[in-house]
Amino acid sequence: MDSDRIIGAGKELGGKVQQRLGEWTGETGTQAQGLADQAAGVARNVYGQAKDAVRDLADAAPDYADTARETGRQYYERGNRAVARQVGDQHLAALLVAGGIGYLFGWLIHGRH
Repeated sequence: MDSDRIIGAGKELGGKVQQRLGEWTGETGTQAQGLADQAAGVARNVYGQAKDAVRDLADAAPDYADTARETGRQYYERGNRAVARQVGDQHLAALLVAGGIGYLFGWLIHGRH
């Protein structure tokens, strides 16, 4: 828990006490100051909550990266197996496709001169 949350909650509580005291004594200045302290306390508490949320996300980022990397590896392996299966089943078609791609690259590189 961030220290701003604790300080904000304390300031908010102090503002409530000050506001009630102003209500009991009839002092509008004390009431107004209590309301202002409450608002400042709430703002600081929310700021602390935002800092906690960012810190939690930063702590979780490596886990998200590891999960994404592992998922990508699994998809790569699955695709690699599928291609190997297709090439293994259809040798001639794979050879013709590879030759065609090689010819196309050769034409693109040398054919434009």
